[in-house]
Amino acid sequence: MGLMVGWGFAFGRGIVILLWSIVWAIVAGIIAVLITGGTLTGIISNPTSFASNPTAYLGGFFLGIFLSVFIAVIGLYASIVKVTVDGAISQIEKSGLQQRSSYPLGPQPTQTAPPTLRKYCPNCGTSIPGGSLKCPSCGATL
Repeated sequence: MGLMVGWGFAFGRGIVILLWSIVWAIVAGIIAVLITGGTLTGIISNPTSFASNPTAYLGGFFLGIFLSVFIAVIGLYASIVKVTVDGAISQIEKSGLQQRSSYPLGPQPTQTAPPTLRKYCPNCGTSIPGGSLKCPSCGATL
C-alpha cells in the first residue's frame, strides 16, 4: 500500500500557502512603499536635485520595486517548500506510527539457522545432501 495524501490535507496546505503569500505580499508592499515613497518624497521636496541627477532617483525607485517583487517571490517559494516538506514529514510520521502499531506485540520470529549452500557433484552435477562423502547418484568421492 503506497503513501497517499488526501485532498482535504492538500487543500489545507494550499490555504496555508495562500495565507503566507498574502503575508509576503504585505511585507513586499511595505518595503516598496518605504523605498519608492522615500524616493518620490525626495523628488517632490527638492525637484531641482531630481533635475540635476534623475538616474539616482529612478535607480532608487526601481530598486524599491525590484526588492519588493524579489521578497514576495522568494517568500512565496520558501513558503511552498516549508509547508510542503513539513506536511510530507507529518504524513510520513503518521503513516509510520500506524504501521508500527499494526505489528503484533511480543517477540518477533527470528531466523535460527543460517541458509545452507547446496553442493553439487563435480562428476555428474547431482545435488548432494550436506555431510555426504560420496555422490548418491554416481558414487564419486567428494
